[in-house]
Amino acid sequence: MDSPPPPPPPTTHFDGTKNTYQPETVEILSLFISLLCITVMSLLFGRKTAGTRIGNINYARGLVIMLYFLSWLFSVIAAMLVQTNNSNQISCTLSILVCIVLYASSKVVIYLFLTERVYVVTAVGVTRWNSRMYKFNLALVSPYLGIFVLAVYYRVADIQDENGHCMIGLKSAASIPLILYDTFICSWLTGLFVRALLSSTSMLQGPTKSRLRDVARRTFIGSVFALLLSSANVASLVYFDGHQRGLYCLASCTLDVTLNAIVIHWVTSSTGRSRYDQKHRSDGNSRPPGGVHPHNGNNQQYAMQGMDKSVDPLESHISVSIESYVEDYHRMQLSSKSPHQTRAYSHVVE
Repeated sequence: MDSPPPPPPPTTHFDGTKNTYQPETVEILSLFISLLCITVMSLLFGRKTAGTRIGNINYARGLVIMLYFLSWLFSVIAAMLVQTNNSNQISCTLSILVCIVLYASSKVVIYLFLTERVYVVTAVGVTRWNSRMYKFNLALVSPYLGIFVLAVYYRVADIQDENGHCMIGLKSAASIPLILYDTFICSWLTGLFVRALLSSTSMLQGPTKSRLRDVARRTFIGSVFALLLSSANVASLVYFDGHQRGLYCLASCTLDVTLNAIVIHWVTSSTGRSRYDQKHRSDGNSRPPGGVHPHNGNNQQYAMQGMDKSVDPLESHISVSIESYVEDYHRMQLSSKSPHQTRAYSHVVE
């Protein structure tokens, strides 16, 4: 005897109203993008932090980990909001607020990371707070607070009466300053890397500065990608003038923050040269950073610090070989000045 057919799906809600909702293709696609980005960010986060102790997380590594966390959190919240975005004013309002708060926070972290990299490849024997360029670049980040206030005040979160679609965005009073500022600061930081790479008097010139050139070259490429991604995303806000469908906005912002995190992951990963040096270090055939011989008097302790550092096979320590080289190089420059400055720099970099 044949089994009875399965019961039909319920046509009413618990309150007795008729159930006519069916998920749209764009909703399914937006949810898929969010889940994919969650997976990618989880993999990147695990790869960068595996085997890393909290005591080994310095300022630069902390910025990278913070960017991963913000990107992952944005993707998780976006995955929840896309399923309740239609005909729901609370979800619609939360969508634009999440886009403003978490997206803006990730941008600030990227700006701080690029500022840190500019300091690494341009300042020699100078602590962060004694570097005029470093303090100036930090000051350039502060106007973002004003743009954040404008974005919150001039946000748009409306539900259309005819179809219940959530429309979110920023009015031109907030979107235009945002795209102008974002373009300016990314172009400025990118220009600093170009100047460092091309200038004949730059500290990147010379046969012993190949690792620093790798840092500058990779960060330059990363800053260009960050500029292109941000400009495209913010330009869409200007084009729609605050009336972009919430599902599209959440999907585009999720892709934006995730792609930026992938770019930063590539920037902070060891180069082929670094992996080659790490292999020879393990065999005992390495030279200290900058070609300094370990028996050259005062430089011996700094050279040994660079040799003693190792890198996890999965690169979990975020370019330790490059960071060791830079820190040791700066310490050796400071050692010729005064013990007080050397101690001050050691306190800053640790």
